[in-house]
Amino acid sequence: MKILYLLFAFLFLAFLSEPGDAQPRCLHRGGLCFPNRCPPRYVDLKQLDCSPQRKCCRRGIGK
Repeated sequence: MKILYLLFAFLFLAFLSEPGDAQPRCLHRGGLCFPNRCPPRYVDLKQLDCSPQRKCCRRGIGK
């Protein structure tokens, strides 16, 4: 039964930190939170209110 507590905690943390999990300020500026760096064709909006080691990124204009 103790394994269920560990499994629940692991799943909770895994879903909590999904890539693209945007916060309100990042979403308001049209962005999404990505781990470490922005994908190609995305503009870096810095961290804003994304969790540590994540950056708020949005698609570049006209792309």
